[in-house]
Amino acid sequence: MTTFKGTIEIEAVDIPTMYRMSEHDYRKFLENGELFWVDHHDVLRSTAAEYPLATTRQQLDLLIEALEKCRERMVDKA
Repeated sequence: MTTFKGTIEIEAVDIPTMYRMSEHDYRKFLENGELFWVDHHDVLRSTAAEYPLATTRQQLDLLIEALEKCRERMVDKA
């Protein structure tokens, strides 16, 4: 596995701001590519740091599976 380290400036939403988002606002946040996007090589990337999250549909399926496991630990909005 090849990895690299670097320093970049990122812009991200903080936890309190994200928590206060309505479902509508969060959906817009996702639809606008503010969390992730697919580049011109069809690679799913993090918007903040632009690192790859998945390069194939199979990897995306595994990522979704991992997110579903994370979902079990999350709490509902009060």
